[in-house]
Amino acid sequence: MFKSIKLAILILTISFAASGKQSDDPYIFVKDVASATFAKMKQNQTLIKSDPDALSKIVEQQLLPHVDHVYAALSVLGTQARDIPREKLELYFEQFRLYLLSTYSNALSSYTNQIVEFEPSRPSDGKKTVSVKALIKEAGKPDISITFQVRRNKENQWKAFDLTAEGISMVQSKRAEFAPMIRQKGIDSVIDFMRETSTKQSKAVK
Repeated sequence: MFKSIKLAILILTISFAASGKQSDDPYIFVKDVASATFAKMKQNQTLIKSDPDALSKIVEQQLLPHVDHVYAALSVLGTQARDIPREKLELYFEQFRLYLLSTYSNALSSYTNQIVEFEPSRPSDGKKTVSVKALIKEAGKPDISITFQVRRNKENQWKAFDLTAEGISMVQSKRAEFAPMIRQKGIDSVIDFMRETSTKQSKAVK
């Protein structure tokens, strides 16, 4: 199960590390940038292998601008966000961004030329949130079904904020993990947890 989720994170990383102008069609956007980024990763394999920080740099420069980490972080908190002071929320948002950076960088290290097949475009006019389904295919292994959640921000751009792999939502799973920590020890415990996890994942990549 963990491996399936890690592969799904990998494909999220690849799919939203976009460059150039974003398509207004969320389905085309996901498919086009996935193909372009697979090619880019193949071109930079030597750099990735020789520079321990190369993966993090690629993720921070090309992926994170296309992920709405604040919306995702708030979605993880749910109604608990109302009880957290604004200054603590700002610290939480920034640590959540760094947590995603280390998580995606760690997932990128698992890249082994997996094939991804995306569903065809569907009408999305007027929609603020769209689910884009895909299949991860790897020789000798069962297909993995995943669903990307993307939303239009205030600038009318599509941003990723969640994915579901084998029925498990990243946002919902993190909410279930963080909620009791917040109730028992407060938001600081979650911030510390993400900081420690990010450090461990960064060392694992290197």
